Amino acid sequence: MTYHEAITKLAETYAAVDAQRIEADEWYERQVAAATRAAREAAAAVEAAQETLTAASDLVERIGDQAEEVWRTTVRRLGAPAARYGGSPLPAPLQSGEEYNPHQMIDAASDLLDQSWRPGRMPQSALPWLVLLSATGAAVAFSIREAIFWVGRSYGGDLAVGLPVLALVVTLVAPFVGLWPAKVVADRRHVALDATTIAVVLAAGVATTVILALLT
Repeated sequence: MTYHEAITKLAETYAAVDAQRIEADEWYERQVAAATRAAREAAAAVEAAQETLTAASDLVERIGDQAEEVWRTTVRRLGAPAARYGGSPLPAPLQSGEEYNPHQMIDAASDLLDQSWRPGRMPQSALPWLVLLSATGAAVAFSIREAIFWVGRSYGGDLAVGLPVLALVVTLVAPFVGLWPAKVVADRRHVALDATTIAVVLAAGVATTVILALLT
């Protein structure tokens, strides 16, 4: 092999090596770019999944709070028959292909509760009992008032100054004592404590307090 042929062969070899090196560099850059793109897409997918999970958790919490509020309203309106279940019922299992809209179910439950709950007025037959309860409550409160006065007179000193103020407060509260049993009766009968019933109860309490004050 002549010198010229050897130089030509060497040049061809260098050219082939350079071409392979360029091809290898291009392949490496393509692989790095693909890996970077895949990592970026994976990070975006993870972030999207995290956002979806957070939104789903917030939705579950909101729906749970709304369901608990509907259940508390149910127990408050229906009393013991609803309270005996111990908590809101679990969602019914879905049928195959059935879609579930929690907001729609909550709204439907609230509408059904509102439609089924139409509190009536307190029956007239219950008013004498409410008058008796109010008068009894006012009498008990008035007795406490008299006991406070007696303690103040008996022990004197600071008690003689402070207890009459407490007795005055008890006197002012006495006519309103009957509202509590009236509310209990109204809840048990699932009726509203209307203005007429409140007026009758207060009138009985005021009359009892005034009569006892005049007699003492």
